[in-house]
Amino acid sequence: MEGNREFFNEIIGNIDDLFVPDDLHSARRELQDGEISRTLERCYNVIAESGKLLSASTASALSHRKPLSASSLQLSVTSFLSRFLKRAVYEKIKRRQTRLDHNLFDVLWPAMRKTSKARHLEEDINCGIIAPDYDVFVVFQEFLVPLLKDMHCLCIDADFKPQPRLAYFPMENGDRLNTAAFVYDDESILVTRCIVEASRNLDQLELPLNLTIGQLEQAERLMMGKIFTTSFADAIGETESGNYYTLTELLEPDSEVTLMLSSLGLMISLLDTKDLVQAAESTAFNGALWPYGRGVFVNSAHNMAVWLNCQEHLRVISTTSSKDPGDMGAAYTRVGRAVTYLETQLHFKESYLLGYLQSRPAFLGTGLKMTTIVKLPNLMKEMDNLRHLCAVRGLSMVTNRLSKLTVRLINMQSMGIVEYVLFQDYCTAVTNILSLEKDMSLTNSKHIATMLVKIFKRKKNSIVDRN
Repeated sequence: MEGNREFFNEIIGNIDDLFVPDDLHSARRELQDGEISRTLERCYNVIAESGKLLSASTASALSHRKPLSASSLQLSVTSFLSRFLKRAVYEKIKRRQTRLDHNLFDVLWPAMRKTSKARHLEEDINCGIIAPDYDVFVVFQEFLVPLLKDMHCLCIDADFKPQPRLAYFPMENGDRLNTAAFVYDDESILVTRCIVEASRNLDQLELPLNLTIGQLEQAERLMMGKIFTTSFADAIGETESGNYYTLTELLEPDSEVTLMLSSLGLMISLLDTKDLVQAAESTAFNGALWPYGRGVFVNSAHNMAVWLNCQEHLRVISTTSSKDPGDMGAAYTRVGRAVTYLETQLHFKESYLLGYLQSRPAFLGTGLKMTTIVKLPNLMKEMDNLRHLCAVRGLSMVTNRLSKLTVRLINMQSMGIVEYVLFQDYCTAVTNILSLEKDMSLTNSKHIATMLVKIFKRKKNSIVDRN
């Protein structure tokens, strides 16, 4: 009897470690797989050690969230994680599992990816973590809450504020407009493309990673039933509907659709399932049924794509044309109109504090990410300085692994702010960076002119002396 009482007391004493308050999200049983536990311990040790190597006090989301050189990418990501996964926090949450039996390793594993150095699936802006289901935000809250605040440029010590309701466009005379105009003043042709993405997940289904064949078909059917309509075409300002392609078509060798989407800037990053390592990682990201039940809708103007069941249920992506690469307002307006319309047709998964729930933590809140691809020849000579200039303006700077001539400037924050304000703040921040580049270019031009004048003076004086 005494032994039973001690066992019961031990269970009661550990219940806060295994479960969470008002628990509707955990499996209510601890992780018992020894191999996963040992792997998780090794992951924690890597994170803890990297925190020592790259000072954890400075490894903030603002200063280190970027794809670095091949040797330092993983170190930077894991060092950032070390700020929030302290030993006490790790010991408290390491045995927990969600309702769908996902554990802490399922959240952390992208930071340990073997292919991170060669391929970038947004581990730079997502800080090396992923949400395999919606419940992780509650089950692992001691770790994720401060991390998410830092990721979205919020004060770690302050409470979350309710996510504002959707508002992509400004008000005028009491009415909500359906257009947001903004074009970068780009006489120097520094902007090569603008990309806007907004993502959503259906309220009644789990994330695509966890869906069955029937559920994937249901989600695909439900969303295409709303997108492949004249009403959707009208909403985005077009007279005819576009085309839908299955992901199987896109993954065929030398797929013309894939080439088209890549040239338009509408292609998303995909792992190569023919490579054994990438195939395993693709299964962890997308589930064993990949690529079944996935596809992409491309509008008739070929400047917007809607990806279905690719990490998120719905990913709306729009780009600018080569004729007007700096017309950020046009790309943003298309996405805003599409999402605003779909909000009236579908029910999406959202949280009072975290906003629209996502598999990719950097998209929490509004689900909105804006990217400007720019050439900054002068500022890029000092990449650390450029990174700092971007960070203090709320921008994540991502280097292009295919080209060293351009960088991507992406908004860090998407949570705790309304869409239109986010759009205005982002455009102001990027404009400021472009102005700095132009100022440097002008300064360099004046410096070169001064040097040339001095050279000509010396030559003139030498001629006079000879005479």
